[in-house]
Amino acid sequence: MEHLHDLMELGKGLKVLYVEDDENLRLETTKIIERIFEKVDVASDGVEGFNAFSTAHYDLVITDIEMPQVDGIEMSRNIRAINKDTPIVVVSAYSNTDYFMDAIAIGIDYYILKPIKMPRLIDTLFAAVKRVVDKRIADGFRQQEIKNKMQKASENMLAEITNVSPNPTIVYSNGSITFMNRAFKELFDENDLKKMIMNEKYLWSFLNEKISIDNVVHSENDFIEQLDDFNTQGNKHKISLRTNKGRKIFFVFRNPLNLENSKESAVYTFNDITVIEYQKVQINQYNEYMNELMYTKYKSNESQEQPEIIDKVKF
Repeated sequence: MEHLHDLMELGKGLKVLYVEDDENLRLETTKIIERIFEKVDVASDGVEGFNAFSTAHYDLVITDIEMPQVDGIEMSRNIRAINKDTPIVVVSAYSNTDYFMDAIAIGIDYYILKPIKMPRLIDTLFAAVKRVVDKRIADGFRQQEIKNKMQKASENMLAEITNVSPNPTIVYSNGSITFMNRAFKELFDENDLKKMIMNEKYLWSFLNEKISIDNVVHSENDFIEQLDDFNTQGNKHKISLRTNKGRKIFFVFRNPLNLENSKESAVYTFNDITVIEYQKVQINQYNEYMNELMYTKYKSNESQEQPEIIDKVKF
């Protein structure tokens, strides 16, 4: 009985199938195990028990051996054919060696002899349930390890791809920079980069300080004047920054990332459009110059007096 408290703690989230043909024993035992486990389904013979197991998930099976139609050993053999992991506890009034040899052969490790004594029932169920819970914990660790490896592989692949790209790229995850490629690192001093990695707020304030806006380039309303504009105003994607390579103009793309254990992750890509923007400025300036020139010439021609036309006719 020393394991009763631990058994009740471990059994809270487990679902059990109990198979017993003796109605009185079935009712009496069900009352006990219902206090331990979250849910207990009951069957009266091996056919009913196997049908129940085939249509639902159970963490543990408790079964009598001697039952009409299909006995507990045959039902357990059928269960093992579709599930090799679920622990099976066999309850028997017999000490017949053949039964136990058959049980061992199909992978049954837990036995309770009738008449059922409470200490033996508790100790056996505790051993079986602990195995279930330990396996669940181990599976959870393995799954987390696999997810971590997959995430690391994804991050490594992303790093390889973005490092080849000439476009500066940074990755945000849970409010901090988890990666920046070589092209981004080349834009700023090493000390500034270290501070940016520490937290997202510094990055935003740092880049806000680096934003360079003037009337030469900022002729359209599509430049980011504060980085908050990028998230709140979808029509603003251009940013002008003072960098180690002089003033650079970028078109910023933000793409969300689905990373495990991350509330919010995104990739920010800075496409260099400096040359294109300055070419646009030059073209606009040229067009303004030509328009002004044409207008001046037109006004000049319009203001000139028309010469008098005199017909000289001799009489």
